[in-house]
Amino acid sequence: MSHDATCQEISGELEDMAKWLSGRNLSLDQFRLDLTKLEAQKLERFGMKLSSLISEHRVVRFILRFSDTDELCASMDVDPITGKICTKLACG
Repeated sequence: MSHDATCQEISGELEDMAKWLSGRNLSLDQFRLDLTKLEAQKLERFGMKLSSLISEHRVVRFILRFSDTDELCASMDVDPITGKICTKLACG
């Protein structure tokens, strides 16, 4: 599978998991940690890594990268209360 195809598939699955976790009254930090923990093993199998932070706008930003090159795959801003997601793919 190409990097672009892997990126699109995994970022889509990450969006699905973020939607599933949204609206569960988790703190921003707990939401960030739970999603990162849930996805860690799967991402590792696909040669990817996930980092996250809480932005000044009180949304959680996830950054998905390829482990071998540190190349950006996608970034995703999530409002864990409303479930609103904005994903930006770095691939084609």
